Amino acid sequence: MSYTELTVWTRGIIMDKEGRDIVNSVAACARNEGKFSQAMENYVDNPDRTNAPTRKYCRVSDTVIENALTYENEHPNIVVLVEGTMVKGWDYMRGMPPGGTLIINTHYTPEYMIRFVPGAERLAQLVCVDAAKLADHKWLYYRLGELGLDRLSTEGAAERSKLVAPDIAAPLIAAVVKATGIVKMETMEPMIANKKAFQLALDELHIMPLKPVAA
Repeated sequence: MSYTELTVWTRGIIMDKEGRDIVNSVAACARNEGKFSQAMENYVDNPDRTNAPTRKYCRVSDTVIENALTYENEHPNIVVLVEGTMVKGWDYMRGMPPGGTLIINTHYTPEYMIRFVPGAERLAQLVCVDAAKLADHKWLYYRLGELGLDRLSTEGAAERSKLVAPDIAAPLIAAVVKATGIVKMETMEPMIANKKAFQLALDELHIMPLKPVAA
C-alpha cells in the first residue's frame, strides 16, 4: 500500500493561496489518477494573521484513507516551505519518518540551506527551487514585511480567480512532482496556469540526495 502525507508551510493572508494551490492541485491530480486523496487547511494556526506560519495538508493513498477525520498530518513524508525564511524558527520537520523530502522556495543551494534544517538526518533529499525568481517576484527576498500590501498573487484579486498556481506555487508544484512522483507530471501540467514558471522549475531546481538515518 502506498500512502503519502504532504504538509505545506506558508504565511497567513499573504501566501495563503500559494499553499492552498499546492495541496489542492496534488489532491485533484491524485483523484484523476484513480487514487484516494484529501486536501485541507489547519485553522489552529490562525491563517487570518498576516505572515503567521500556517499549514496546508494533502494525503494521497492507493486505498481508502483510514485517518480521514484526523485534521493534521502527523507523519509528513513531504514538507514544502513556500517562503525561504521559514527554514528557521520551529520544527516543521516534526513527525517526518526517515526517507522524507523537504522542498524550499529559496535562491540558496541545498548545501547552504541544510545547515538550518532541524532533523535533517530524516531526509532522503533536500530540494531548493528559486520559485520567486521563476515567477518574476525578485522583491520577495527583500520586502517580506511589505508583502501584505500586495494582492497580485495571494489573497485579494488573484484569490477571486479560478486559476490554479498563477504565481510562485507553480514552480513549487513542479518541484514536488519531479522530486517525489506523488502524481504524474502529465496529469499535473495541464492544471497549472503559470506554465512557464512550472517548466522552468523542472530544469532549474536543485536536488541534494541524502542518506536518512533510521529512527
